[in-house]
Amino acid sequence: MDIPKVSVIALSYNHASYIEEALTSVWKQTYQNIEIIIVDDASTDESINVIQKFLEKNTTNIPVKCIFHTINQGNCKSFNEGLKIAQGKYIIDFALDDIMLSERIEQQVSFFEKQSENVGLLFTNAILIDEYGKEKGYHYPINNQEKVVKQPPQGRVFKNILEKYFICPPTMMLRKSMLDRLKGYDETLAYEDFDLWIRASQIADFLYLDKITTLYRKTSKSLSNKFYQTQNNPLLASTLVVLKKAYDFCREDDELKLLAQNIQYHQRQCFFTENFELLQEYSMFLGNENLKKYKKTSTKIIEVLGKNRLKLSKLYQMYKKLRYANS
Repeated sequence: MDIPKVSVIALSYNHASYIEEALTSVWKQTYQNIEIIIVDDASTDESINVIQKFLEKNTTNIPVKCIFHTINQGNCKSFNEGLKIAQGKYIIDFALDDIMLSERIEQQVSFFEKQSENVGLLFTNAILIDEYGKEKGYHYPINNQEKVVKQPPQGRVFKNILEKYFICPPTMMLRKSMLDRLKGYDETLAYEDFDLWIRASQIADFLYLDKITTLYRKTSKSLSNKFYQTQNNPLLASTLVVLKKAYDFCREDDELKLLAQNIQYHQRQCFFTENFELLQEYSMFLGNENLKKYKKTSTKIIEVLGKNRLKLSKLYQMYKKLRYANS
């Protein structure tokens, strides 16, 4: 019986310290029908040498294709390059600082194959690790049976995505036909997942498989930490673009309310990271006739303080370090 091919698009940028462990975890998968497409986005460390040496000494039946950039293209464009040559029915966007548990692909494909064609995205739980590989907890809290304490949202999750971040990005398996329909990632953006979720939620169901499949590495250089970059923050700028896309999909008052709350959350981020011009752009968006009725008094204060360029980023960074010191 034929089993569907899975394309692992392995993205590398200055991941030299982690690449061997990450690629080994793909080599050790119990699932057989895999191809791996490695895209290094002009790393400035030894990443390319590590990749080449690993491939030389680790023979496998897994087909491997490599793309080595000489100029940094960004994560979205790098992924799309891999997607164009991928032949799998299912796609995994795999950063080469994370680690797959050995049964991950087998478990996900087995579950995916039992679902309807409407299901476009499957996600799971993950163990969080630091830069040294030390376990720091779970993306979703678990009980003694290693099952989630609270099931994350599933199905058509547009409202849930507007409300809060909940999907564990490195655990995703994506239906390629859905990605093709969406034309991959938006290459104008600085990061991909929020935009993908917004657009994919319009055409596909999302499902959660209650398994721990991945070791998710969180370091000081992780993308999520770049949201706190002071001034000229490309992630907050990209988020505004995505929220404007989301507005076009809003059909109900509760969707508009959730969108307005999301905008105001990112306005606070702009203020505390001294991205004052961007804060004003968010404010103009929130001034939309359908959104401004949800503006909070605290947001009005933030907007006034932002116009006066009150700089609190150092205090905010100190607060953040103290709050998350033991997390």
